[in-house]
Amino acid sequence: MMTSHDAQAGDKEELLTDFTTGTADFGWFVVNDNVMGGRSDGGFDMDDGRLYFAGRTNTRGGGFSSIRTRGPRLDLSDFDGVRLRVKGDGRRYTWQIRTNATYRGRDVSYWAEFETRKDEWITVDLPFSSFVPKFRGFELRGAPPDPSQIRGMGLMIYDGKDGPFNLSLDHVQAYAETEELFTLGRFLWDKRVLLVSAPDAGDEDLRRLTGDIDQTIDEFKDRDMVLVTLLDSGRAAAGERELAKAEVESMRETLGVADDAFSVVLVGKDGGVKLKSDGPASLDDIYALIDEMPMRRQEMRSKPSNEA
Repeated sequence: MMTSHDAQAGDKEELLTDFTTGTADFGWFVVNDNVMGGRSDGGFDMDDGRLYFAGRTNTRGGGFSSIRTRGPRLDLSDFDGVRLRVKGDGRRYTWQIRTNATYRGRDVSYWAEFETRKDEWITVDLPFSSFVPKFRGFELRGAPPDPSQIRGMGLMIYDGKDGPFNLSLDHVQAYAETEELFTLGRFLWDKRVLLVSAPDAGDEDLRRLTGDIDQTIDEFKDRDMVLVTLLDSGRAAAGERELAKAEVESMRETLGVADDAFSVVLVGKDGGVKLKSDGPASLDDIYALIDEMPMRRQEMRSKPSNEA
């Protein structure tokens, strides 16, 4: 069962329908439990760019009401799932997906349930991995739906309760989660960052500085330092973590560091810039600068005498 949560900033999204003539025609139609002798009643209206799904369920029979689409065919292989914007009544609903998968020659339907909050608009994310295959309401063994072969979707209420239901649907999107950009904020109050920007890993100033770090690695670690290398080409990294091009560009922009040039920036544990050089910098001078910092002095006083 999926719950609502806020969409992640920067997620890739693609609008599938907002129930206007400017988006794809899903061809909605009603399927209630009267197809199997049930007594539930439900239907939908579309007005002012929204779909309204309402009716009454009766568990003395099938106990469900649904609306389904006749299309369109969609290839959503570049996405992670379906994102809905809904306002409900506090009951539990089900989103359905149909692909080209079949069972005994009949179409398989994939289900993912979600809760609503009474009279409150919420965003619901339904990852494709959360959908389970079903045939005539019975769960099947099998993989989640193939998002490249989507042939239709549906909205159902089948929560085992009697009574009226009402759900407003504002739009349907496909979404793909994007990783949050790595920033120097990850090191705040934990590490002092020695950031070095260079055109590539073969830059002479970069090689000289990293060689000095290797030769004084115990002193480097003792001062709680981490090396961040920003490169125009080659492997940029923050400690052991490889940095993407967008992360390199973001850090350079934040610190005012030019690309295609050698620069050194020392960032303290408090996030403040303590040194910025547009050319080579002495590692001995950097160590001396750190040792004059009040926080470093406090750290040295608090160390056991055998580690001082």
